[in-house]
Amino acid sequence: MALRLFSILPALTVLASACTPSFESDLDEVDVIQRGLEVPAMPATVDAGDVSVTGAVTLSSSDTAWSKRMNSDVLVHKVTITGGSSLSNLDFVQYLRMTVAASDHPENAIEIMNYERSQGAPSSSVIQADIPAPIDITTPWNASKTVITFKLTGELPAQDWTFDIAMTLSGNVVYKY
Repeated sequence: MALRLFSILPALTVLASACTPSFESDLDEVDVIQRGLEVPAMPATVDAGDVSVTGAVTLSSSDTAWSKRMNSDVLVHKVTITGGSSLSNLDFVQYLRMTVAASDHPENAIEIMNYERSQGAPSSSVIQADIPAPIDITTPWNASKTVITFKLTGELPAQDWTFDIAMTLSGNVVYKY
């Protein structure tokens, strides 16, 4: 009996490997939102005029596990910045640049937003960048930690303030076991 069972094992292994679960799904629109990013007040000792502030947000699989499972063809379609409740508008922001990179390769950052406030732009608590051609961020998105870096310039408020970042992504989930 043991000899017969041993000779069946290779056949069972072949059959089992042919039945491994796998699936693929397209995600047309997923919003990834990071809320409450804090920016400290500009000290009164800073001369009036434009000042730059740089910051970063790190997204890991533990933070955004469901969206980090998008692992194929991850594209950014839109980036939106919304001022926190302490601000009535973001009119003071003259320039805003945002990039995405894998934490272990910051030198390969991909620009996803480059905003410059135009003369006479309407007052708003939202800055939005609709991207004409979606930007591929598959490589940094698949890293264990994805870093979103921002640099904003303007006559920044004299009080602490917060803002939210929302990225509209599309992607593809491929699971093979």
